[in-house]
Amino acid sequence: MFAFSSNENAVLERKADIGEGSRSVATRDIDCYYELDKCAEWTKKNELNKICLQFPDALLCDSVEVALRLGKKIGTVPYILGDTSYGSCCVDEVAAQHVNADGIIHFGHACLTPTNGSLPKLYVFEKLPVDCHHFVSCFRCVFTCKTTKILLLYDVCYQHAVDSIIANIATDFPNMIVSELAITNRSPEADEGTKLGRHFKLLNESRLEEYSIVFIGRDGPTLSNIALTFLGKDLYWYDPSGTKKLEHYNVQNNKFLMKRMHLIERIRDAKTMGIVIGTLGASNYLGAVDRLKELAKQRKKKSYIIAVGKPNVPKLANFPEIDIFVLIACPENSLLDSKGFYRPIVTPYEVELACNSNREWSQGYVLEFQHLLLGGRHYQEVEDNLDGTTEDTADISLITGQARVMPGWDSSSHSIPTSGVVALKGDSTVSTNLATGSEFLTKRSWQGLEQNLGQNEAVLASKGQSGVPQNYDTDLDTMS
Repeated sequence: MFAFSSNENAVLERKADIGEGSRSVATRDIDCYYELDKCAEWTKKNELNKICLQFPDALLCDSVEVALRLGKKIGTVPYILGDTSYGSCCVDEVAAQHVNADGIIHFGHACLTPTNGSLPKLYVFEKLPVDCHHFVSCFRCVFTCKTTKILLLYDVCYQHAVDSIIANIATDFPNMIVSELAITNRSPEADEGTKLGRHFKLLNESRLEEYSIVFIGRDGPTLSNIALTFLGKDLYWYDPSGTKKLEHYNVQNNKFLMKRMHLIERIRDAKTMGIVIGTLGASNYLGAVDRLKELAKQRKKKSYIIAVGKPNVPKLANFPEIDIFVLIACPENSLLDSKGFYRPIVTPYEVELACNSNREWSQGYVLEFQHLLLGGRHYQEVEDNLDGTTEDTADISLITGQARVMPGWDSSSHSIPTSGVVALKGDSTVSTNLATGSEFLTKRSWQGLEQNLGQNEAVLASKGQSGVPQNYDTDLDTMS
């Protein structure tokens, strides 16, 4: 039990992991670093009266000073948002709506996930240093053929240096295209050249498979997502704050990918699926919930919707009946390491691979769940086998080595069968149609308080104790 609980004082004593990005106010120019003139101009242009400033933990040390300085420029004091319900990389429109804000300014790292609402928003990214001349030198050493088709991607904190880099290499590499950050709510379903919040337009009569990918950024969630999205393509990455080398990144031999393949098989073995809500602001997240419920229903799996805020071990350990959790979140918060969790955590795309017979493995991972829904570029219709018996065949699990037999299905109701009559006698259990919840209950070592039906005589309700727990009336009688 103690493995799934935490000390009540831990949340008060915990120190925020502010990382390398946090520096004192005295070491930089607040107005320039946070682009306060740009923020003030944007606020006035959109005629906003009440705005929110969203900061990650690493930048909260400057939040008060930024709010005061910006307030003087716009004539009103903005609200400060911190400790977001889910990921700080996402625009927290839900928190902004609590104060009826009509605009939000997001500071720091951002995943650029399209939002559900229409609240005006402005991104202000960090500006981490990068040696442009050193990168250009490494770039020329790696790409000796100047006709190579190259797609240049970059982390948001290096956007300020992109123009300088392009000016030094664009003329020598005519087939290089540079992505742009998707800082507006363009529809990701309709734009073929949008991946992971980055717009790009390929050269005429060219395919993405012909390009080498170059990414400028640190080793982290953004790099991992790009490696999986462009799986099978030549990927090079340059870390301005680390190795400062343009290195080849090979994810095919990565144990991480093998682990994800294992989880897909775990999904096929699962009987119950927990749909964990990991975002309330991402575009069409409710559509993703309906899609996952449809897939679970198709494969005769029981599904539950779980909303617990940021997922952690103690929270999800409260649902031991769940065999697998699927997390609906932005791409940078989707790939959680299941180590330490009571049950594995997977992505909607992995559920698609496991449960949708029309879905075939492609060269790239789909981390943006919007693309999997109706109208998305990776949408695949679910094959309807509810009225037939083609699914009532044995399938061998690659994990347990046992046969998976799909149970019978009531085609008239198209709903999960309810529990039949269950008779308990001693330790034996007889059931005509055992549901998943009842089956799990019979296997538990502790099934709750004993009812002792028929053993205790029924009595009328009697008056109990009154007062407060520290001083019941009966305690006073005893003391006297």
